[in-house]
Amino acid sequence: MPRFTLNVRDGDAVMRDSHVYHFPTAQDARDATIRLVRQLIVERERDFDGKQIEIADATGHPVAVVSLYDVMPERMN
Repeated sequence: MPRFTLNVRDGDAVMRDSHVYHFPTAQDARDATIRLVRQLIVERERDFDGKQIEIADATGHPVAVVSLYDVMPERMN
């Protein structure tokens, strides 16, 4: 199964995740990331404004980007 990492980008700074996640496709990784971010916003009331999650493949190249602002639940906007 393909391997992905989820790195947090805040402007020019990138916090690289050392954990490897296994998903069938990059789209599955993106969908799971969206669910995770929504959960973190609701449960932990984290400030993710302006940050992004870069989903990188096994070579380290980004294959998808999730804007955290775009995935906020409607009641949070």
